[in-house]
Amino acid sequence: MKPRSANSSTGGDGPGGSGGAMNGTGGRTQGTTVGTGGSAVGNGGAPGSGGSMVTGGRVGTGGAGGTAGTNRTGGAVGSGGGSATGGTRATAGNSGGGGTGGFFHTGGAMATGGVSGVGGAATHGGSLGSGGRLGSGGSSGGAMGTGGRSAAGGAVSAGGTTTSGGTTGTGGSCGNGMVDPGEQCDLGVDNEAAPAFGVTQSGQSFAAVPLMRSATCPDFYSYSSSSAHTGLEALGESRVLLYLDKSTLALSLVVFHGVDKDATGLDQPRSQVQMLFSGLPTTFVDVSDDSDELVMTSSTTATGLWTFTSNSDGGVLAGLPFPGEWEITIQPTFITGITAWAWVQSDGSLVNLDLTQPLTITARSFPSPCRLDCTAPRCGDGILDGGEICDEGSQAVNGCRSGCMSFE
Repeated sequence: MKPRSANSSTGGDGPGGSGGAMNGTGGRTQGTTVGTGGSAVGNGGAPGSGGSMVTGGRVGTGGAGGTAGTNRTGGAVGSGGGSATGGTRATAGNSGGGGTGGFFHTGGAMATGGVSGVGGAATHGGSLGSGGRLGSGGSSGGAMGTGGRSAAGGAVSAGGTTTSGGTTGTGGSCGNGMVDPGEQCDLGVDNEAAPAFGVTQSGQSFAAVPLMRSATCPDFYSYSSSSAHTGLEALGESRVLLYLDKSTLALSLVVFHGVDKDATGLDQPRSQVQMLFSGLPTTFVDVSDDSDELVMTSSTTATGLWTFTSNSDGGVLAGLPFPGEWEITIQPTFITGITAWAWVQSDGSLVNLDLTQPLTITARSFPSPCRLDCTAPRCGDGILDGGEICDEGSQAVNGCRSGCMSFE
């Protein structure tokens, strides 16, 4: 056989601190009742830097008056508000009437650490500060800030209800059981993939489409010189595919290994392959390179045992119901001579397979009501769903008729 990353003295204890209550540099009295800076207002404004008491006094630095006066940077009260660092009240005091950055100073109604926290009533940070009702970014961040009403991720997912990411947010919401904008359907956990044919092997899964030709499968297989001549053979490689005769809608399972030296000049080394087929529906052996190499061992099982040199080997199991409901498992054993195994798609492209793992082919006769991507199956969408004979999209390049149940 052919085998294959201050103005006055320090220490005064008067009612006003550096800058005093009025408007003169150095104050009305120097170093007495008013203390440092006297009762006059200090540099830049009505109350003055240092407030009503001196540094360390009852109120402390940053008291009643703020740096730069009533209407300048620092606001009417100023940095830290009515009570300042070290004063009778805690850091940032009661309020910052009009500090830098808007209606309230950074730190808001109660300043840094106050009741509303960083961000204040109307400046950056929103009504309740970072993480508050509006979150970082306040008004400029939209009705919902970063993360939205439900924090990072928003009402549905990252992006929130109205911020970047739209209604469904990054990643969308397909599978939540509600038909959201942009979805055709959503059945939640009942969304499923139901292609006419699906292939699974050791964790990988993909939709398979038969190779469709207007010829019988034996004609496609083109057995001669002890070899297949489909044009898909390769040195040291095995192939598996579904074949559909468009003229009769006869569906077959085809396997072949190696390459014919006479046709290609490539010398297939001595090779041996075994395959066990189980779960077969009604079928029969249509092509066997040698009469005893591919045989039915029961109504639902078949065995292929091929030994070959300088040529290919394989066979065809024909008569598969289409549309149909069945599941065929192929258990391969590549003993020698074959180093790669692949599934052939309808366009001739290959999906690499694991040489050591079983392969399962599943046929479906009905489509899923809703796919995993929340699209609804329909004839003309270019996807061969369960129950369809063909589906080439809006361009019926291979003659698929309206209704996706026959060819022209």
